[in-house]
Amino acid sequence: MSSSHLLRALRRTLGLGRSQLPVDGRNVILITGCDSGLGHCLAVYCHNVLSMTVVSCCHNLKSDGARLLQQLSSQGDERRRMHTLELDLLQPCSIRLVHDRLQDILAEDTSYQLTALVNNAGVMCFGEFEWQVPEQIEMQINCNLLGTMRLTRQLLPLLRQQRGRIINVTSHCGLQALPALAPYAASKAALRFWTDSLRIELQQYGLEVVNFIPGSFVLDSNIAARQQQHAQRMREGFSAEQHAHYDVYFEQFNGYLKIVSGYKAPNQLKDEALLAKFKDALTSTQPSALYIHEPWRYRVYRWLFWLCPTPLVDWLTLRFCAMPTYETSEQKIG
Repeated sequence: MSSSHLLRALRRTLGLGRSQLPVDGRNVILITGCDSGLGHCLAVYCHNVLSMTVVSCCHNLKSDGARLLQQLSSQGDERRRMHTLELDLLQPCSIRLVHDRLQDILAEDTSYQLTALVNNAGVMCFGEFEWQVPEQIEMQINCNLLGTMRLTRQLLPLLRQQRGRIINVTSHCGLQALPALAPYAASKAALRFWTDSLRIELQQYGLEVVNFIPGSFVLDSNIAARQQQHAQRMREGFSAEQHAHYDVYFEQFNGYLKIVSGYKAPNQLKDEALLAKFKDALTSTQPSALYIHEPWRYRVYRWLFWLCPTPLVDWLTLRFCAMPTYETSEQKIG
């Protein structure tokens, strides 16, 4: 490491020279997963509060969230500041189309600057690993990890040219794996370490890379909206032996999860503290490598996970999740 790199690292560690960058309509931000939940909330926040030009990527342009964002684009601004695009991270052609449209938007005004890419899109499927069928496992890895990598790689030349930053939305599951979320946790843990590697690589080009962990708001987003359909697909994949072994537990498990199933209205997430942390990640001249937004319960458990030996961590994890287990289902039968 050169002396200049060491000096920069020390300044960051001590927070010297830290300030907030101003943003306005000339600053362009691309956010994925804007149909609902955090992505929709961030798109509205960046448009309405920060007055940025937002490229909001939705999986379905006919979703309620996409329609609401499209309505923002018709507001009477001097120039359009909300561009809603369709994006399927599983389709390379869709990623290329978003890249091309972003280039067109940036070319509309020479004062435009690509300020940030926010990789927020993700999918989640609850179920023990043995239950999940191959397409469910691959969907989570392909969307959450590989799709995010493909999009980032496609946009990196633009980001590098304009000194834009990358904010990757990961999860507490990337810090501590949870039962019944093995593929999802694997994808988020991989995303976490890819983010770390990318941050080190891109520092030399003046790019910032941030890991943003927003906490759990599964009841305010549609990330688990199709849980009951996923459960039906798992049930159909069971062998006779698996039915005999799991059926009672499986039904209790998915009955517990009915509360997270079904589609929710967009923009239900209202958390000013979360948005304040996001703003710092977006506009700080020296953003932290990791932002974690969590209730006190998460913070206590995370501290205990770090402190305790593995057998206690496993027990604490089950307490933290508070979901039905095979053991509890057997006790109810008895």
